[in-house]
Amino acid sequence: MRRYVGWAGLLVVAGLLPFVVTGGPARLLAITALIYSLLAASWNLTLGFGGIFNFAHVGFFGAGGYTMAVATVSWGWAPWPGLLLAAVVGGVAGGLAYLPVVRMRGIYIALVTFIFVQLCYYLVLALPGLTGGSVGLTGVPSLSIGGFSLARYYGLGYLWLLGVAVALLLILLGVVLRSDFGRSIIALRDNENLAVSRGISRVRQHLLVFVLSGAIAGAAGALYVSYFRVADNSLFSFGFVTLGLSMVFLGGTGYAWGPVLGGVVVTFLNEKLTGLGAYSAVVIGLGTVLVLVFLPRGLAGLLHDGFTAAARSLTKKGKRAHAT
Repeated sequence: MRRYVGWAGLLVVAGLLPFVVTGGPARLLAITALIYSLLAASWNLTLGFGGIFNFAHVGFFGAGGYTMAVATVSWGWAPWPGLLLAAVVGGVAGGLAYLPVVRMRGIYIALVTFIFVQLCYYLVLALPGLTGGSVGLTGVPSLSIGGFSLARYYGLGYLWLLGVAVALLLILLGVVLRSDFGRSIIALRDNENLAVSRGISRVRQHLLVFVLSGAIAGAAGALYVSYFRVADNSLFSFGFVTLGLSMVFLGGTGYAWGPVLGGVVVTFLNEKLTGLGAYSAVVIGLGTVLVLVFLPRGLAGLLHDGFTAAARSLTKKGKRAHAT
């Protein structure tokens, strides 16, 4: 029962976002944070719950973004089918990124998946007739419903859509992680030999989790491109890699909502530190390292411990009051 109340609460908060976040700059920042939260939460599926340290999600994000741009600008598709195709391409890219690392472990997976991102980058440059090459593709149409553009009123529709999307993703992750599939992924992370001995296929489960997380990241990339209306090769930049990893680790890899919290915090910090120029990335990076050292469970772990301690304190006080 408590779970369903929490899910309903998430959807209510998502519905109220446009009434709380008003004005152009605030909505721009909130929409950016929500898109990054989708990327970070999808990344955490493989990195946090799967225990597979990889850089591939920036490639899925960029592939989804370019798919949206090519489908709508070069092929003339409507935006919603383009978004669906971006999710499919992201999932396919997830499967392709995993195949070369089937027999690898640790740092080798990180290296190969980083090369995968670079291959995506050079593929974009090699197909200028389709992708715009180094210039990119501009004029990507915004999403619309019944003739109403989601970009109107400072992105009112995007704020609603992304708020609901993040809420639904957290609900989906909660369901997935409680399922046999989710438990098998966590079992492989915690004790691979034991999990395999109990009949869990490491290759199949890891392939599926890469496909699922790739599809989510691809959809996030498409939403990013449709909102900012441009796709360029910065989607595959190392800046996205460091930003995404900071969100995942700062938020906390052990919780489905941790990377969402990290996405919001890092986006707002990045905005506040713009006056520092390139040093803003240094500050965020150092902050992430400090969190990893002193708070290995991230901000989500700190909040969880705080809420648990407060609940226990209230329970003890209630028992004492009842006893007297």
